[in-house]
Amino acid sequence: MLRFSYHDKVLTIPNKMIFILIESLNKMMNYSKRANLFSNDLLVKVIILTMLFLQQNSNAQKKIFVFTGQSNMAGRAAIEEIDFESIPNVYVLDDTNNFIPARNPLNLYSNIKKETYRQRLGPVYSFAKAVHRAYPKDTILLVVNARGGTPIKHFMKGDSTSYYKHTVKRIKQALEKEPSAALEAIIWHQGESNRNNYKDYLKNLNLLVADYRSDLNSPKLPVIFGQLGLWNPEYVNIRNEISKIEVKVSNTSLVSSDGLTNFDEHHFDSKSQRLLGLRYARKYLEINNLPNHDILNATNTSSFAALKEMLQKPIDSYVMVAAHRGDWRNAPENSLQAIEMAIDMGVDIVEIDIAVTADSIPILMHDKTLDRTTNCKGLVKDKTYMSLSKCKLKDGIDDLTGRNIPTLEEALKKVKGRILINIDKGEDHIPLVYAILRKTKTLDQAIFSSYYPYEKLKSLSGGLIDSIFYMPKIKHDTEKPKKYLHAFFENTQSVILQTRALTEQDTLLQMIPEAKSKDLWLWMNTLEHFHSAGHTDEKIVDDPDTHLGWVLNQGANIIQTDRPKIVLEYLREKGLHN
Repeated sequence: MLRFSYHDKVLTIPNKMIFILIESLNKMMNYSKRANLFSNDLLVKVIILTMLFLQQNSNAQKKIFVFTGQSNMAGRAAIEEIDFESIPNVYVLDDTNNFIPARNPLNLYSNIKKETYRQRLGPVYSFAKAVHRAYPKDTILLVVNARGGTPIKHFMKGDSTSYYKHTVKRIKQALEKEPSAALEAIIWHQGESNRNNYKDYLKNLNLLVADYRSDLNSPKLPVIFGQLGLWNPEYVNIRNEISKIEVKVSNTSLVSSDGLTNFDEHHFDSKSQRLLGLRYARKYLEINNLPNHDILNATNTSSFAALKEMLQKPIDSYVMVAAHRGDWRNAPENSLQAIEMAIDMGVDIVEIDIAVTADSIPILMHDKTLDRTTNCKGLVKDKTYMSLSKCKLKDGIDDLTGRNIPTLEEALKKVKGRILINIDKGEDHIPLVYAILRKTKTLDQAIFSSYYPYEKLKSLSGGLIDSIFYMPKIKHDTEKPKKYLHAFFENTQSVILQTRALTEQDTLLQMIPEAKSKDLWLWMNTLEHFHSAGHTDEKIVDDPDTHLGWVLNQGANIIQTDRPKIVLEYLREKGLHN
């Protein structure tokens, strides 16, 4: 059966009708030949257009999604202008048991909701937009049935409130209304009301899932749970209970609330509700085995917020690109201009180096001295920041420019909310840099890195090692590299490993499988021959398949390069960067 939209209505073409249509075309061709009514060219065009129509609609499906829980699912955030846009092929079940075009507030038709005026923006809208992007031909049908301020016991089967009974009734009404639709998943966000009564929560959640699956005759129905906001310390115990669900109950998944923000004690703000919806969508699309590059496109992973989220776990079909010292071939290295040009190019990470002045101001500077990159002389540590104001940066061919040496704070303001940043040579100044990251609210987009062992780094960081994104780096004089890495794996939340290779048989490459098994990003440089077994940027220019191909075959999914434009173009051609 074929399904397609026409004037806001879902139309279907039964298989029998398809057969009749094809037979009619055959008869028309035979008749036209005898009667000489149409030219063969016209007939061919009619047939091609008809077959294209059939092909384009042959895989269209109807998908039902159920959203339930308490106020963060019902939505309490402000509905803003971008949240009023209608979504093609997306419908919500209303209070007359009809599917109507989905518009916010989407919990408006819940049969268990609190007062109408409370229903605002939840995660459902951005979820539906993302799933529509993933399956533009499909019809997305939403059943939203949430109620704020409600503990789990009232959502359970047999409770005197009958909230469970009412919700199941709505789901069955949806299935009766659209008998050809498939029930795809239940998305659940609840637990705030159980923050002080959490000991039986996991057991009750298990029962609730079992009852839904039994009563809906869907024993393997996926159920996706949301983590409560990290901002509220009262949620610690209930969050821990919810986090166990994937292990305890089959076909369940958990989405993180890491980095999401609130507008009051209990509720996600509008921006975070949109991002939460994208996370729910991504989890569903992963469960549905959608190709990773399609997941990225559907969930706006190219946006900065999603890029930060992706940093938590690598995606097989996406390779990040880091611009070494910015786009220094077209602007002075470590300059604001080089950073801006790298951002405009579309890289994911810009790498910068810092040095600290005599008056403790971190600036962007690779060398300990000013001699190579500026028209000034001497050690940075001997100069005050004010004294550096007269220094001008040189470009990549040693010509003097009119650009000043930027401070770290200026660089962070430049990248804020736009791109990830790798702070190199900052390991001796973590507390100082950390304070500036906090001040500029860029802590969640900065990656520290060094070759220091864990204990030394922990001491230098003043205990902040657990509060930052950190990338351990190994090289050929790293003492006991396996033990060195294990210290970071066991004691930090490191998300990236950087390694080197002198040759294609280098023993340091043996570290890669374990890093991959821990879902770490693997960072490799193509800067010098000792970084990537001679497969350098200059060789990539002439033969990217051989040289960049080797780096990718090692499992690298972050590549730092002095040729970001060429690397980006190659990866995009291969479908590895959007």
